[in-house]
Amino acid sequence: MYKLAALDLDGTLLDGQGVISEENIRALRNFSAKGGLIVLASGRMTACVAPFAKVLSVDCPLITYNGAMARLGESLGRKVIYHMPLDSSLADAVVGYCSENGFFLNYYLDDVLYAPACEGLKKYARIYSEQTGAVYRFVDNLGRFKGNAPTKMILITDAAGRDISRTRDYQHEYLSSRFGREMRIVKTNPEYLEFLSMEADKGKALEKIAGHYSVKREDIVAFGDGENDIQMLEYAGLAVVPSNAGSRVKRFADIVLRWDNNSSAVGRFFSKHA
Repeated sequence: MYKLAALDLDGTLLDGQGVISEENIRALRNFSAKGGLIVLASGRMTACVAPFAKVLSVDCPLITYNGAMARLGESLGRKVIYHMPLDSSLADAVVGYCSENGFFLNYYLDDVLYAPACEGLKKYARIYSEQTGAVYRFVDNLGRFKGNAPTKMILITDAAGRDISRTRDYQHEYLSSRFGREMRIVKTNPEYLEFLSMEADKGKALEKIAGHYSVKREDIVAFGDGENDIQMLEYAGLAVVPSNAGSRVKRFADIVLRWDNNSSAVGRFFSKHA
């Protein structure tokens, strides 16, 4: 029924252990064998998304960094066809703020993940690397990158705590009031606050990939569970979400599945609709 399937990873295609179930693998291989194009879409960097294409044994284009970058398949050299980095002056302002206030910041430049080498903040690096498999390159001070335009950045802090001002939600409210008209500031995981160009979202990246392969919107099915998936769900001809999706995300769905990401929701959809 569809020519392209765009799939979010965490909370959608992956289960709670970060694994693609056998049922999901079989369904997507079958979809690909019938001529369907699979696109993996994630907030993760390229090196942390590409291995899942290997698991599927399918040459997939990739949407990475929550839509700030889109790459073609491995057979085409993972050519970048879309890249919307953050403005350098805005990046410098966020780096300065995090440095002055002692926040841990992921800084992505040229597909390398940099972070400050502060022992007191290394726990946040462990949180992130354990979830995504990302490899850090620690530097004394992110200020060394002043004037550069990173693909994106992530402030990682506590989801809750005695000091409310140190929590992710408080920082989201404060930084949105300060920078929200100039860049996208997105809450993803409970500890993550992501900073992106206003032109960076999964929907725009999906549009670029679809255009490259001459696939019409009505021939696209998209799967996602988080608020960073909304633009992708809106762009697709059919928007599908697992039962664990957030309540706001479900409002953008054409189909809310009765299965969650731990119950092979994607594979079960294809068993009924492919």
